[in-house]
Amino acid sequence: MRSNTSRRGFRHGFTLIELLVAVTIGMALTLAITTMLIRSESNRRSLTSTNDASNSGAFLAYTLDRTLRSAGSGFAQSWRDSYGCSLQARRDGLGVFLPRAAAYPAPFGAVPLALRMAPLVVQAGTGAGGSDVLIVQAGSSGLGEAPLPVLTIPPTNARLFIPVTLGLRGGDLVTVIQEVDATGNPSPCLLQQVVTPFAGAVGQQELDLGGNFYAATLGGVDVDSIGTLRRAWVAPLGNEAGNRPSFQLLGVADTNTLVSYDLLRLDNTNDVVPISDGVVDLRARYGVDTNDDGRIDSWQSPADPAWSAATLMDGSAASGLALSRIISVRVALVMRNNTPEKQDISPASLALFDDLPVALRTTHDIAADDRKLRYRVLDFTVPLRNAMLTQRP
Repeated sequence: MRSNTSRRGFRHGFTLIELLVAVTIGMALTLAITTMLIRSESNRRSLTSTNDASNSGAFLAYTLDRTLRSAGSGFAQSWRDSYGCSLQARRDGLGVFLPRAAAYPAPFGAVPLALRMAPLVVQAGTGAGGSDVLIVQAGSSGLGEAPLPVLTIPPTNARLFIPVTLGLRGGDLVTVIQEVDATGNPSPCLLQQVVTPFAGAVGQQELDLGGNFYAATLGGVDVDSIGTLRRAWVAPLGNEAGNRPSFQLLGVADTNTLVSYDLLRLDNTNDVVPISDGVVDLRARYGVDTNDDGRIDSWQSPADPAWSAATLMDGSAASGLALSRIISVRVALVMRNNTPEKQDISPASLALFDDLPVALRTTHDIAADDRKLRYRVLDFTVPLRNAMLTQRP
């Protein structure tokens, strides 16, 4: 007889040791993947921060280069009479606004109320955190960038006579510059405006004045007397509506933002305008041509009393010559991102102009709480083309 043999089925599982091994491997893989993700995110944030700083730096370098390179346009060719002259201006609704009656808005509160014409002057240490303030004056008319002499024809009411008015149009802003007086001191420079409508033409010598910035008497000078007592020039600067001149202040605000202020108040406001955030310091050095050969012979600090803003804007013949010999400016910007890292990544201080002589160097100190942020120093030199082309003694 055959007997049926029953088979028992067995269910095989994992032993405790196998489970522990599997869990350990899983945890190791999870930890490795998590570490990779964290490092990848950290690298991404660092790369993004670096790219943002690079983009901001390129934008700032371009913006400042464009602004500073043209300093002095329109009046630099008559520097002996224009450099150091007291800038006088009025506007309908504001009255006389240059010289100022009250302090400029922050961070420009330490800028002198009475400004003098100059392509570039650096006010040392008066911005936020001890940063420098740049005072830049440049026209943008494109009319040869040279002043036009006022003819000796007796002027009439709100009218000057110049050799040619071709290219001038209604709303153009001009600066009327007079020859220095007998003692060598400059006369006031008057901001005036061409009447609207007006269109210059070949053979037309009458330049009619009028508009928001016109004043019959300004700075104690009667406009109708311009050109009768001493030589005078009309320097085209640009237009109120378009192609505006660039008379502005540049500095760092308490909000770590590079800001500007329009000295001519073309928009009829008293506000500062942000340019770029993430800027915590701005410092500048003058490139000076001491022997009038068109090359930089030395670098000078605006903190030096001999090259301070007060000295360069005292209205003397010596200060005018010194201004004409500033042919370039070197700017250092300290930039910072707003995303902190988990640990300190920045040093206690950053060196600025460290390739210059010791007296011209400076540092930017970083507070302990801010060392988790990334910093970058942007250093560049801008030639002042109008000063370089100016003929000096």
